[in-house]
Amino acid sequence: MIALIIYTMTMEKLKQIATLKLIGAPDRTIVGLIVQQALILGISGLAIGLALILLVKDSFPRRVVLEPFNALVLTGIILMVCLVASGLGVRAALKVDPATALGG
Repeated sequence: MIALIIYTMTMEKLKQIATLKLIGAPDRTIVGLIVQQALILGISGLAIGLALILLVKDSFPRRVVLEPFNALVLTGIILMVCLVASGLGVRAALKVDPATALGG
């Protein structure tokens, strides 16, 4: 899901990315923007998920304990998935022609 969201958001911003390339922004900057966006999505989803877990955990008859180590492992997995998922958007952004910013 994260890959689809990042890819869609990148496709919507191709003209702006082409403008950045036209004015001389290095590929590293464009990759950084997309990766940051993916990480922000992943971290915000993790924060919302952990908050919901803490809010509703006492409402269930059976409890599953989420130990701090397991939460750290989950955080690491989510960050890795976000980095890998941003690859599709990065690939599309690096292929865009700077001339797209001028005429379409």
